[in-house]
Amino acid sequence: MKKLSLTAVAALVLSLGVAGEYARLPVFSEAYAQAATAASLLTEPQLQALVAPIALYPDSLLSQMLMASTYPLEIAEATSWLQANPNVKGDALQTALGPQKWDNSVKSLVSFPEALNVLGNKLDWAQKIGDAYLAQPKDVMQAIQALRAKARSAGHLNSTSQLTVSTTPESNILIVPASPQVIYVPTYNPTVVYGPWPYPAFPPYPGWGYGYGYGVGWGPGGYAPGATAAMGLMSFGAGMAVGAALWSSPNWSHGSITINNTNFNNFNRNFNNVNNRAGSNFSHEGNWNYNPDHRGNVPYSNSGLQNKYGGGQSEARQNAQREASRTESADSARNVHHDETRAHDDYENQSQNAKNRESSDFNKMSSENQERAKNADAKAKSNYQDYDSEHSGADRGSRKRSSEGGEHGEESGHRGR
Repeated sequence: MKKLSLTAVAALVLSLGVAGEYARLPVFSEAYAQAATAASLLTEPQLQALVAPIALYPDSLLSQMLMASTYPLEIAEATSWLQANPNVKGDALQTALGPQKWDNSVKSLVSFPEALNVLGNKLDWAQKIGDAYLAQPKDVMQAIQALRAKARSAGHLNSTSQLTVSTTPESNILIVPASPQVIYVPTYNPTVVYGPWPYPAFPPYPGWGYGYGYGVGWGPGGYAPGATAAMGLMSFGAGMAVGAALWSSPNWSHGSITINNTNFNNFNRNFNNVNNRAGSNFSHEGNWNYNPDHRGNVPYSNSGLQNKYGGGQSEARQNAQREASRTESADSARNVHHDETRAHDDYENQSQNAKNRESSDFNKMSSENQERAKNADAKAKSNYQDYDSEHSGADRGSRKRSSEGGEHGEESGHRGR
């Protein structure tokens, strides 16, 4: 198998146009070209031709391939990663896949290399399946059931040691692993296994561009060279442990895919880093919802899907943008309030500091004034005491001289008489 670098594979996916074919691969028939470029929904013959290579896969694996096919860019990345890491298994695989941001449906297929390679080695076809399922989920499910009925009528779909085939009361044909813990990917020739093909204009989707492949078998690498028409009686490779890697099943009557929350949560926890886990786990069994954020820039082959999901205008993306805008507005409001509160607090602190400085200055000034007043008072008292002492001495001297003068006068008077 030719190995492609991640950049090369991603570039191939991004080169897919509305017609859905690689630029370097031929258009296999005029009918396919017309169907690929038409904006209308695919017809039942077109859908059966499209899903014929995988319609006989076990239900759980098939449902996850349908989900994964809606993310062709991540299928390309996962296929390239698997080619570069073919021997990583078990706990080491869980650890290695942890940082990868692929959708869990894509990541789960790494545990089943044959199934991943079926999609990854024919990305144009994988994209067509994904787009068909997004646009016509119930029609795709009905096309698969119609093909299973054809294979059973042709005698080529029966229970084996690998698969158990049964029919529900609603006449839906179920294919499940014979052992719940081991799954086998079948190999068969889609031009033989369903009996005579009733739609000549839309034969089963071709493999690898070598024509329609009569006399070869459709396997994980495309048509297996050297296979014969007897390969219409399915063959199987080695069984693979299921573990928690399979967590979905088709709801055939409604066209939806049902998620087993227990298995999904286990897978989500074990195969993703803490910061890389799905945003919301399933609290109960519910239907799978498409996430266009995992689509990247790969266009849709249906104009209705392009209008709904393309150009970043999907409802999910718009909701995310609105939520981000609300969060940003709330954060902005909180920041404004925080800034206002901080400014108010700064003003209060500055005011208080100013008051404290004024009070300190006042107290300092008051203390200095009190000291000066005290010194002035002491000096005044000292001056007064000095003054009082001087004047008191002078007054006593005056009184003494006056007294002495009187005595002398009296004495003179006496002498005069």
